[in-house]
Amino acid sequence: MNKSMLDVAIEVITNEGHSMSFMDLFNAVKAELGLDDEAANKRLGEFYTELTLDSHFVALTDNWWDLRVRHTYDKVHIDVADVYTDVDDNSSKDEEDLKEEQEFEAQISGSSSLGEDEIEDEDGEEKSSKDDSFDLL
Repeated sequence: MNKSMLDVAIEVITNEGHSMSFMDLFNAVKAELGLDDEAANKRLGEFYTELTLDSHFVALTDNWWDLRVRHTYDKVHIDVADVYTDVDDNSSKDEEDLKEEQEFEAQISGSSSLGEDEIEDEDGEEKSSKDDSFDLL
């Protein structure tokens, strides 16, 4: 019976009894399955993706992995609202940057002296954007 890389990873982490770095886990799985370097390298990304998506595993800090059953929910759960709050806090602009941005936008929007119904032709001359060739009245 052929075992999947994830099945072998579960066995490896269970037998180790503790979390493992991704590369240590991958190398142990590679050895257990008898994969050569070329075959293993072709499956590296696939293994990482499957590990990330599989509910048996949990990603810890610094790309260390363990079985989810060994960790309580509050230790491994990341509240997405906190992540977005941090991003919002870190990306706020100071008043001077905001003022400069508003002035720049005002310059751009006010730089065109053409009216709504006017456009420039290829030579830079103004012409009406309305089509006067079909006056029905």
